[in-house]
Amino acid sequence: MTRLIALCSFIILAISCQPRIHLLGTETTYHRSDTLSVADVDMTRMILPYKEQLEAEMNQVIGQTAKDLTKGDPESTLGNFVSDLIHKQCEKYHGAPIDFTVTNTGGLRIPVLPAGDITRSKVFELMPFDNMLVVVEVEGNELPKLFKVMAEKGGWPVSWHVRHTISNGETVDMTIGGQPIDNDKMYKVGISDYLANGGDNLFFLADKKHHELGKLFRDAILEYISEQKEPVDAELEGRVIIQ
Repeated sequence: MTRLIALCSFIILAISCQPRIHLLGTETTYHRSDTLSVADVDMTRMILPYKEQLEAEMNQVIGQTAKDLTKGDPESTLGNFVSDLIHKQCEKYHGAPIDFTVTNTGGLRIPVLPAGDITRSKVFELMPFDNMLVVVEVEGNELPKLFKVMAEKGGWPVSWHVRHTISNGETVDMTIGGQPIDNDKMYKVGISDYLANGGDNLFFLADKKHHELGKLFRDAILEYISEQKEPVDAELEGRVIIQ
């Protein structure tokens, strides 16, 4: 699939980069042409099978949603859905339990995943970036830094393990797995490489121990949805509350 997209992009680029001759002069005469050159026609014919194959793959239905899953702050059904599935996928790829998952709201690029069929193209719209999945190890006494950034941004999507209460842009309460933060514990957090490398002001994560999972965030979503026998769904659960 990735190779096909790259090949189509290369061919289209090749068309746009054909040599042009530019004549300099004081007068300009415009001539309208309604015909393509032989080279353009040949290139179009060459691209067509790849274009049709790409469209067929992108329009493939990989699953269904039980209802509209919408994006919003401080908590949303779309955010809960993505965070929960990413947590399950991270544990599968990592081969060990992790404590929770965080997804930045800005990383979800559509306002709603509509009820009904889910196509590959819709997942590409949801997550167009080639971000990788990472598990980061964070000391308990440093976790408040993560939640501080999340609070300042009005709350981010988190997996079902987290309860985060915010007041006036500050964290006033947080629990992981129903328990207060243990300052002496090492927590494993599933996250994108963009955030793990310091994106969105999470600079302190860049120097932590990273477990590279070798999986694109988007591919993890595609894989999860394709494996489900029933329509996917999510509910609001009071994971993030603003007082």
